[in-house]
Amino acid sequence: MYLLIDLSVRDVVHLALCDEESRFDKNYEGMNKDLLISIDKFFSDCGIGKNDIKGIMVVVGTGGFTSTRLAVTVANTFGYVMQIPLITLTVDQISVAQSLIPELLNQPIGQYISATYSGEPNIGGLIPSTCSAG
Repeated sequence: MYLLIDLSVRDVVHLALCDEESRFDKNYEGMNKDLLISIDKFFSDCGIGKNDIKGIMVVVGTGGFTSTRLAVTVANTFGYVMQIPLITLTVDQISVAQSLIPELLNQPIGQYISATYSGEPNIGGLIPSTCSAG
């Protein structure tokens, strides 16, 4: 089975399991910080374990900066620990993810994926009025 991770929609963790013949998608309401909990529940709901995952696809280029970064980090960690291939997808490729399995399998084991962001990060914010500059 191959895992698809999609955090492109705010407060929705979209996960899919697929192989060449079948696909099962599920959305979990929750923030990006709930990704690992959602994956654990998804595996449990589907009756599989982490060792059943043979590759991971991650949606990048759409969605929040932190969500994208988190999805890529989780996939890279899984890929490293499980020694499985990884690939990035655009949001337009979600519906055809199964057709990308051969490309996924051609990726070198141990090669990390990089995030592509939909915009600049907003990590600065305003200085609180109780702080004094200088």
